[in-house]
Parts: sequence; structure tokens; C-alpha cells
Amino acid sequence: MQRSTRGWRRATSAIGAAAVIAVAAMPAAAAAGSGSNGSGRHDRSWAKVLAEGLNSPKGLALAPDRNLVIAQGAFGPPDPVLVYARSGPNRGTTTPVTDPLGLVDVAISPLDGTGWAISSDLHLLHQLADGTIDDVLDIPAYQAGDIDPTDTEGNGADSNPYGLTVAKNGDAVFVDAANNDLVRVTPDHVATTIARFDVEVVATDHVGDPTLPPELPAEAVPTTVTIGPDGSFYVGELKGFPFRPGSSNVWRIKPWADGATCSTSTPDPTHACRLYSSGFTAIQDIAFDRWGRLYVYELAEGGVLAFEAGLPGEDGSAPAAPLPPAVLLQVQPHGWGWHRRGDGGCDQGRELARGQLFAPGGIVVDRHGSIFVTDGVFGNGRLLKIVT
Repeated sequence: MQRSTRGWRRATSAIGAAAVIAVAAMPAAAAAGSGSNGSGRHDRSWAKVLAEGLNSPKGLALAPDRNLVIAQGAFGPPDPVLVYARSGPNRGTTTPVTDPLGLVDVAISPLDGTGWAISSDLHLLHQLADGTIDDVLDIPAYQAGDIDPTDTEGNGADSNPYGLTVAKNGDAVFVDAANNDLVRVTPDHVATTIARFDVEVVATDHVGDPTLPPELPAEAVPTTVTIGPDGSFYVGELKGFPFRPGSSNVWRIKPWADGATCSTSTPDPTHACRLYSSGFTAIQDIAFDRWGRLYVYELAEGGVLAFEAGLPGEDGSAPAAPLPPAVLLQVQPHGWGWHRRGDGGCDQGRELARGQLFAPGGIVVDRHGSIFVTDGVFGNGRLLKIVT
């Protein structure tokens, strides 16, 4: 069992190698069907496979022409960025549009349609209108001078940029899962930390380890950022060790934020960050639709520890449990949080395509409410449409 939040984040590549085997072995029938949603009601939503055989497809974005942009190679070897055509003569096909790259995430500028990406070597890249790629920021070098004050392990300069979006003015905005911050970067290479995420004390009784104290401070581990209907930045957390299910939050940060503090225990002196929704588990990505519904893509209902139990051991031993499915939640506007009740039901929304997604990657929702996700993020991945 991995107790270190940073240790788990560094281990994603090693975990990914094992997850390739586990995800590849999942039943094909898991890709379709219907089941019970989180509220216990019958739900007819299902996952329709659009493309298979993708290489570690974590990044997913919508192009101005409504086509889907898929970044590959997040935890595997480099591969081209793909465009999945949703219309025209090439409808239903994927086309490579770059040389092989290893990309953790990708985003499209609403200002000029240019592409931004976080590379697997942790640089922020900007593909200009003429097709050239500008290396905008060496993220670890920036974080070396931007020490994480909430670090619990003596490595406050650690960096693991994980989620990316682009503001309306064309600035890139990313979250760093290891440095616990939100950073804005202009196209002319000026970086500013606009928010930091505080630790939160959580209970440890779910771990089943009597040597642990009853509570531990857990780092936020922000993994995703998106822009909401109100223009604010919304950030989702994984939440670090002890990886307690239900402890992940979604934060709202004003677009003018600079040096904000996102904390459940200390008010933000800048009044730019507040808790938007809570009660989630190991968030991997979030998105909004035009009606203000929040979509939360979780690693597994039981969180990080349940996911790790479904992977082969480092010595090649068999998994301790089956690989758990990912969870995709739809939360109604102004819902305070996603609360799993003792009877197994849920409040504030519903679960979509229950049991049909594994090893979650990215999610996007278009202006008509169509929902697209990637899964199999650690290896043999897929692009899917969620039919509701």
C-alpha cells in the first residue's frame, strides 16, 4: 500500500504498466448496456465506443469545428495527436495531426483556436497558428521557485502538471497535482500562481491500518481544471493519502484571482476561491454543460486504494481484487455535493454508464449536451460517447 501522496503520483507510470494488462483484459461487454444509476433508479445511459486502440489517451478537447482532439502518450510511448471527425466525409474516423508526442493534457483556445498541451516531460506547449510549437514554460523549473507551502513530505518544489484549460483571453491555466496550485500562463511566457490548495484533515479508519492515527492531513492533489458557465475556473481534487473516499472537493476560483487560498479551514483573504461542491472520490476530470450541470469523472467508487487493489503486484502477482470501474457523475446545478447514502443511493444527481468505463481519462461536453470521454488511460484506451 502506498502511503505517500507524491509517491502515488510518481508511480503512475509504473502503475500504468500494470494497468495496461488489467484494462486490456476487461470484458468487451462492459462497453455497452444499461444499469442502475447512483440513486438506485434504473438508468438507460450507456457508453458507445467511437474509437479503440488509443495509446494512454488522457487529454480530450473540443475543436471549434466540433471535432474531438485526443492527446495520446500520457503514461506510455509518444503517439500523434488525433482528431476524431464528427461530421463530413471522414465522419467516424481518427486522423493523426502531429508527429508522435507524449502529452498529459490538451486544450483549445476559445480566443483563436490554437492548441495548448502539457507534455509528458512537463513542459507547457503552444501550437501557433502557423503550426509551429512554442515551448512556453518549463513547469518544474517554475515550480522550483514557487515552493508549495502545504507540502507534507519535504519536497515543496515537486511538480506534476496534470490538467489544463485555456481562458477566454487566450491564457493557459493548469493545475499541478504535486505543487498543489493553479497557474496562469500568457502566450508570451509570463507565469503567475493564481491559487493554492490547502491540506484537509481526513479520517483514516477506512484504511484498516491500526498503526495510523485516527486522522491525517491530506494534500489536495488538484488534477483537473475547467471553465464554468460563469467564467470562473473550477478545479477538482484527487485528495492525497489516506485517499479517503468522499473527501475530494471541487473549487471555484474567480478569473481575476491572484494568490488565492482554497481551504476548508481558513477563509481565502482574497475572496477569490470558495468550495463549490464536495463528497467526491479521486477526481480525474470535470466538465460543465451549458445548463450548468457538473460532470465528475472519478478513478473508482472506492478511490485510489480500491483501484490499486485491482492491479497486478509489482512482483507480477495476481491482483487482490478485480479492477474497479470508473465513475461518471452528473450533478445538478447548485448541488452542494455528491453524497452517497448508507442505502447505496446518491443525492444531487445521477451516475452515468455505470460499470462501463475503466481507468478514466478526460471528459468534454459540447454545447448541445453531448458527452464524450476517454478511458483506458494507462494503455489501451478508448474514445466513447455517453448516450443518455
